[in-house]
Amino acid sequence: MRVAHVTVSYQEGLGYEENHLPFFQAAMGADVSIITSPLPLAWWQGLERFQSGTVPGVYEERGVRIHRLKARFRFRKGTQFLLEGLKSALREAKPDILHIHNPIGSLTVQALSAAKALGLPVVIDCHLWRFLTYPRGPVRRAYYQLFRRLFLPRYDSVIKRYIPLGPEPEDILRDLFGIPHSRMAHSTLGADTRSFRCDESVRLETRRSLGIPDDARVILFGGRIDPGKEVETLVEAWNSLAGKYGLYLLLVGPAVPGIAEELTQAAHPNAKSRLILTGLVPNTELPNYMSAADIAVWPGDPGITMNEAMACHNVLIHSDEAAGRHLTLYGNGAAFERGNARSLARAIDSILADPSRLADMRLRSRRLAEEVFDWKVVAARTLGIYNDVLQGTNTATAIWEPAIQRNQVLQS
Repeated sequence: MRVAHVTVSYQEGLGYEENHLPFFQAAMGADVSIITSPLPLAWWQGLERFQSGTVPGVYEERGVRIHRLKARFRFRKGTQFLLEGLKSALREAKPDILHIHNPIGSLTVQALSAAKALGLPVVIDCHLWRFLTYPRGPVRRAYYQLFRRLFLPRYDSVIKRYIPLGPEPEDILRDLFGIPHSRMAHSTLGADTRSFRCDESVRLETRRSLGIPDDARVILFGGRIDPGKEVETLVEAWNSLAGKYGLYLLLVGPAVPGIAEELTQAAHPNAKSRLILTGLVPNTELPNYMSAADIAVWPGDPGITMNEAMACHNVLIHSDEAAGRHLTLYGNGAAFERGNARSLARAIDSILADPSRLADMRLRSRRLAEEVFDWKVVAARTLGIYNDVLQGTNTATAIWEPAIQRNQVLQS
């Protein structure tokens, strides 16, 4: 099977879907191309590591051809653009199926137009979350209506499946764009469980390098630290528990200007030495830090690092919104009221107070990562969706059902 992925940006060394899914598909025997721009993602553009971008051209990486095309007509701070020569690149790739990584945007419309002209069947995945689509002012509402009423219906003949990558993207496809459940085939974001795993020797070595005692309990947050992540709620909850457990808080990821200082100032004076901010950490080094932790918390907007922390045997705690509910299907985590530091502290406390429960939940996280969220499982699932499209069949099932059944077995 020949597959082409069209995505706004592909940056080597990050942990996003485009850094994994195409490559795991290629490892399973698919002929895979990525068609993208030379540009860094908008939220990484301020970091020196990603300033230069990449020269347009065709590259080969881990068995995947990467077509980097010039970005034209850039607007919205460079997040929207068209790719010069997209149709020609698709002719060169000769895919059996085209995978577009966003249901909205100028590049999506361009890719759909090219697919219709070339007679290519299309699947569109959706990992739009509530924080990306709300609040909606009149301009944004009009923008979404353009896709619901004009662009998506115009190319309906070539769009064979929509793939929501979680319950919240499913809700957004249905409620915001009017896509019926019958047009969907479910999948998820993933984690490379070969790299992301808890190695006891690495766990101890990383702790010692950070000055964390071997037997201490460690809470982790991983990802970009910006206002939407609401890490200040986590710091407030940690403050209330730090003395009780000698608890460490490990914040792994780049912080937007000013936030790191605010979080440090918010730490209780008696616990300040146990607050550790690492700054930007390459994806290849993240397993070391995640192995050092016991519980991983996302107090605000979700991130793909949740999957990776799960694979490293971390209990997951997330807000009570839809975005994270599929990540704790095996009884491997807990939810709290978003924005409520007391609610978050209670969730953490209830787990830390019972060491046997903590150990069991950590094992459940790893099982869920291996059985549902491993990138090789996700790649096989997605290739099955492609095959259904090409064969005119529909064998897809909602992945939450078997996961819930598996949890019932674990509970019994």
